Amino acid sequence: MARIPEWQKYQKEVSSFLSELGFDVRVDETIEGARAQHDIDVSARMSTAGVDILWLVECKAWGRRIPKERILTLQGIVDDIGADRGLVFSESGFQAGAIRATRSTNITLTGLEDFRMNFQDEVSPTKARALDERIVRLLQAISAVWDLAESERKSTLARYSGPSGLIFPKGDPHAVVGVTSHLSRMRTSLEDARFGRWPVTYVPLDLVLGEVFDINDWEGLLFVAEKSMVTCGRIYDHMMTPGSIPVDWRVLQPPELTSLLSSIRGQ
Repeated sequence: MARIPEWQKYQKEVSSFLSELGFDVRVDETIEGARAQHDIDVSARMSTAGVDILWLVECKAWGRRIPKERILTLQGIVDDIGADRGLVFSESGFQAGAIRATRSTNITLTGLEDFRMNFQDEVSPTKARALDERIVRLLQAISAVWDLAESERKSTLARYSGPSGLIFPKGDPHAVVGVTSHLSRMRTSLEDARFGRWPVTYVPLDLVLGEVFDINDWEGLLFVAEKSMVTCGRIYDHMMTPGSIPVDWRVLQPPELTSLLSSIRGQ
């Protein structure tokens, strides 16, 4: 029986682990980029927060440290394909130049055990970026309401049932700032987390003046960000639906978030 090469064993180990984490994994896939086709050791896909994520993975079962040149090649492929992240797995380590080349980039240099320990630190920023993209799209959609013809704009804004802004009472067209300011603050919190500026702040939609919660980890932040995004999206959909009747926006908030906020406030 032919002996399985070490590189193939290592590639299988990496792909199996990524599959266990919930990724849709493909081995030796050819992917079309903007400028060329690229043969990828392992591609890993996941849908999270409504956005598709693609990681490109190289598996190096080498007996020496991986040089900078290999990393720069992968960076070019990641950029050409438009992948979210590139990962290089190696148990022999990386040269100093390779490590320096990945600073402040979307390339991760790791070994299997290190990745097992730090997986959440790798995937959470990607989830945060996906959420941020959703927030930007929703902010753009709300902003586009002002481009509607005057009669349509007035009727649309009249259906707004979200929280009002502090200086704009319910019924004022500018009351939508209650949602837009919340979304903007959430973007800031996600950015702070991506840069490691913990704790980050979370201001609920039904804020009490001066009420700010500190969040100290990715799990908590991604939970409230996702549930808040769902709430704001439902408020927008309600506003854009002709014939919809006014509602208390809190009925549009996922009960899991309502329950969490109630427990924090001791209600």
